[in-house]
Amino acid sequence: MRRKKILFFSCESGGAEVLIPVIRLLNQNDQYEVVVSGYGYAMERFLKKGVSVVEIKPVNKNEFSMFRKLSPDLIITSATSLPFEDMSEKFIWYNAQKHGVPTLAFLDQWQNYVLRFSGNTKEERLKYFPDYINCINNIAKEEMIGKGIDSRRLLTLGHPYLTWLKNDISKSHGKRLRKSLNIADSEKVVLFVSEAVYEYFGRDRGYTQYDVIENFLQTLALKDMNDAVLLKLHPKEDSNNYRHFIKKYSGLDIRILTNQLPPEDCLAVSDRVCGMTSIMLIEAYILGKPVVTIQPDLREEDPLVLSRHGYIPRISSFEDFSLGEKTEGRERKKFDYEFEADEFLNVLDDIVKPSKAGMAD
Repeated sequence: MRRKKILFFSCESGGAEVLIPVIRLLNQNDQYEVVVSGYGYAMERFLKKGVSVVEIKPVNKNEFSMFRKLSPDLIITSATSLPFEDMSEKFIWYNAQKHGVPTLAFLDQWQNYVLRFSGNTKEERLKYFPDYINCINNIAKEEMIGKGIDSRRLLTLGHPYLTWLKNDISKSHGKRLRKSLNIADSEKVVLFVSEAVYEYFGRDRGYTQYDVIENFLQTLALKDMNDAVLLKLHPKEDSNNYRHFIKKYSGLDIRILTNQLPPEDCLAVSDRVCGMTSIMLIEAYILGKPVVTIQPDLREEDPLVLSRHGYIPRISSFEDFSLGEKTEGRERKKFDYEFEADEFLNVLDDIVKPSKAGMAD
């Protein structure tokens, strides 16, 4: 039986994370030959997780060298890039359709549905699509249909990374991590997960990460809290933009984290988690952590699925800055995210049925 070649691609760290468990799954299946490609933040994440990856350049429209060189039977990508940042995912889908190669994209988040499949002009709204989209669950499916996306493209296969995280987070050792950060066992840890909101959206959302962090730290200082404060920055943020907070709030025990700890370790060491719309808030929720999203003066639909659908509280003004207290006594609703590996393999088999023309590689 000739193995079918599956080509994976991402250029974003979040995209790499959602694909890595799928890559590992297919590497264990002798029906498929797996090739992983990428660049940028995805390269770093793939390599850190022990995934062999071929570095490529950003992909242009009507560029077919990838197909001639690698001859994939199927391309699986993330769907993480915003059009004003990078168009490679979208051009891969476009080029593949012209070349007759099927494509499947994995969402990593329940937000920015239109931007993920659009170009940079009004005429390119919802112009770029893979053949199939794993939209994770029925929440995203209904929301994407509401945005005008064809339901026939949508698959609800679950979230591979969140499923891996839930199964493997117990392997992280909280005491060891606390020791590495010089945090006493008796000390509570509050994690704030930052994002490059200002860099991506300016003030269109009604807030920036700098506004939110300023008021977050101010609240902790006014309440005279003795918690250790971890500020986990997005890979695209510059830590120098946050150094003044340490000086201004010198009474707080603040640690700025860039890539010192992976997201799962940050969560393992934390007692409660705050942030805006990061996937790490969803990770914290499924791990049973108290979670609050802080989105003051929000001018658009809530981008975070958990607060949008009532799973966690949202702080909507700086006058309502109660942090962890808002999670007390709340019923924890079950959030559907589990990756259905067998169903995925069945889908894959339907898309690229392995042929019997030839010996195994």
